[in-house]
Amino acid sequence: MNRLMSADLFRLKRDKVFLICWAALAILSAAVLMNGVRQCRVMRAEGYQMELAGHFFRLVPALSVCVAVFTGLFLGTDHSEGALRNRLMVGHSRGRVYLAALGSALMGAMAFAGAWLAGGGAVALFGREHWHMGAGQTALFILIAIASALALASILTVAGILSEKKSTAAVVSILLTLGLFLLSTWIYSRLQEPEMETGLVITTAGMEWGDPTPNPRYVSGTLRQVFELLMDLLPSGQMVLLSELAVSRPIGNLLASVAVTAAATLTGMALFYKKDLK
Repeated sequence: MNRLMSADLFRLKRDKVFLICWAALAILSAAVLMNGVRQCRVMRAEGYQMELAGHFFRLVPALSVCVAVFTGLFLGTDHSEGALRNRLMVGHSRGRVYLAALGSALMGAMAFAGAWLAGGGAVALFGREHWHMGAGQTALFILIAIASALALASILTVAGILSEKKSTAAVVSILLTLGLFLLSTWIYSRLQEPEMETGLVITTAGMEWGDPTPNPRYVSGTLRQVFELLMDLLPSGQMVLLSELAVSRPIGNLLASVAVTAAATLTGMALFYKKDLK
C-alpha cells in the first residue's frame, strides 16, 4: 500500500494537468479576491458595506472543475497504460489498488483546496477590514469546502477507475460534475422561490402592485424537505450553498460529506472487485 501511494505521489508531483490546475486556481482565487477588495473599497467610499467573504467562497465551485479534470485524466492514465493490471499481476490486491487511487484523488482535492486558500487567503489578509464573517463561521465554511471537495473526489474515483480509457474517464468525470452542479443549482433556485408573489397591474390610476397570490413554483411539504436534504447531502449542493453564503447546517454538511465519501468508497471497491481488467 505504501509503495502504491509513493508511486502515485511521485506521478502527482510531475503531472502537468495537476500543476496547471493548481496554479490556475491559485491565480484565479487571488485575482477574484483582489477585485473583491477593490469593490469593497468603492462601496465603502459611497457609504455601503460589502462582505469580502462572499467573493472568497464564490470560488468554491471552481474546486470541483479542477478535481474533475485531474481525477479523470490521472486515473484514466492507469487504464490506458495498463498500470492497474500490472499492479495486480505483481501481487497487490484490488482493495489496495483502489484505495491507492482514491488516496491520489483525495490528495489532489486537498492540494486544490490549498491553492484556493493560498491565493484568496493571502489577498483577504490585506483586505481583512472588509471581512465581517466571524472566525468560527469562517473556519466551518472552509472545512465544509474541503470536505465537499473530498466527497466529490471519492465519487469521481468510482467513475475514473471503472473507465477503461483516459478520454472516457475525463469526459465522464467532467459531465458527472457538471450534471451534479446543474441539478444543485436548479434545486437551489426552486428553494428560493417565494411562497407568495405580487405582480404589477394596470389601473386607471396607473401601475400598482396587485394583491399577493400563491406562487405556483413554490416548493412545499415533503418535496421541499427532499430538496433541502439533497442540497445538504450532495457535494455540489454544499458548494452552491457556500457560494451563496447560505449554509444553515454546517455540522450536518460535514457529516454528510463523510457519509458520501464512505459510501462512494465502499461502492467503488465493490464494483472494482467485479470489473474485468483486460
